[in-house]
Amino acid sequence: SGSDDIFHFGCMYPGSQDGNFVPFGCPMDHVLSPVAWEREKLAYRDPIFLDQPQFRAAGAVRNLSLVERPGGAGASAPPGTLFLGSSTDEARAALAAVANVPVLRLPHARGLLCSVDDPDSFNAMAARVLSVPSWCAKCFQPCEQELAKWLPADEIKRGAQWGQSFCLPQRPLPKFQRGACSLNTLQR
Repeated sequence: SGSDDIFHFGCMYPGSQDGNFVPFGCPMDHVLSPVAWEREKLAYRDPIFLDQPQFRAAGAVRNLSLVERPGGAGASAPPGTLFLGSSTDEARAALAAVANVPVLRLPHARGLLCSVDDPDSFNAMAARVLSVPSWCAKCFQPCEQELAKWLPADEIKRGAQWGQSFCLPQRPLPKFQRGACSLNTLQR
């Protein structure tokens, strides 16, 4: 939608600016398609579910840490910590100690997994659910000023359209490859 003033309202559609959107400042449907997730039978939750009584109890939500892997082979992550660049087997082993916690919260997932068990199936599923729905919005100030609190200047420039509009740039995610470490980080 090219006319909604979503940037003025904290990157949200007018009226939704008081919502609690995680893991992003914007609602999930700005960056992911809930319909695609439902089609794949993948669970997703709006952050409001964390306000339910069962998640307010002590220990119901655990924040995990992501750290660089220390030098040397055979290092194991302390409970509640994941090494960046883990395989799915390493991630499973590290998470076994917190398997009884209902909600595990990651600060981000960039660079978390180096490899997955079945890269072909995972890449096909990821292409269907991690593609970003196309959207544009009008900037009511110069986009460089209005978007500076959320995006770096090069990203704003990449998405600037027609003078006073911004369209979310679409870049494909890197694919996992069998037998190779393929970190899920985007190169700028």
